[in-house]
Amino acid sequence: MERRTTTAVKMSMHEFARTPVLIALLAFLPVYMIGVFVWLVPDSTIPLTIGGTTVTAEMSAFAAAFMTPVTVAVLSGIVGLFLMQTSQMADSRLRLAGYHARELVTARIGLLTVGSVIVTGASLTVALVVFTPENVAAFAGAAVLTGITYGILGVIVGIVLDRLPGVYVMLFAPMVDILMFQNPLATESPTWTTVLPGHFATNALMDAAFTSGGGLNDFLAAGGYVLVLLSVGVVVFYRATMTD
Repeated sequence: MERRTTTAVKMSMHEFARTPVLIALLAFLPVYMIGVFVWLVPDSTIPLTIGGTTVTAEMSAFAAAFMTPVTVAVLSGIVGLFLMQTSQMADSRLRLAGYHARELVTARIGLLTVGSVIVTGASLTVALVVFTPENVAAFAGAAVLTGITYGILGVIVGIVLDRLPGVYVMLFAPMVDILMFQNPLATESPTWTTVLPGHFATNALMDAAFTSGGGLNDFLAAGGYVLVLLSVGVVVFYRATMTD
């Protein structure tokens, strides 16, 4: 089973390699979204309230830190969407070759995790050129959780919608969720925004960026959110695979 799952992952990676738009996004978007925001913001300091603690940060550091989860969410969501779209034909061939749905689900989860880690690594590389978080490991971990969360959402959206509308959804959803409602500089958000996908992971990331605290509660909540979404994603993907 392990060998067959590895073969399924390799086939999907080959499908990804034939998608130049996705490769271009992975190379270009982190530099654009993080680098340009850092370049545009004024050279000044701002007060931030992070986890109940008020800190003063350079505007460029804030831009780099805050645009990291936005970039990771956008890219991971699109990767998840493309994973679903490009794997459908390959999965049909593998089913004909005798693969079980559980093997395909395992392969897709592994590939999605790898894609999210690659996306997060590219975004972190750009961000860390500009500033150094107070807790680098926690900052990176929160970014990975953001990526996996939106990667799973991308897979679910890819099952429900075609590629073009799906891309629009995965472009704008992180903007509304993180950029609008999880922004420490914005006015206080409504209570219901705490259930949005980026809430806990973004809180943990900003805490790691500017305070010495680890944001353990936010990490645990973000991890729980991932597990719930993963359960939903596995069921949806399994049913879609079984009906192909």
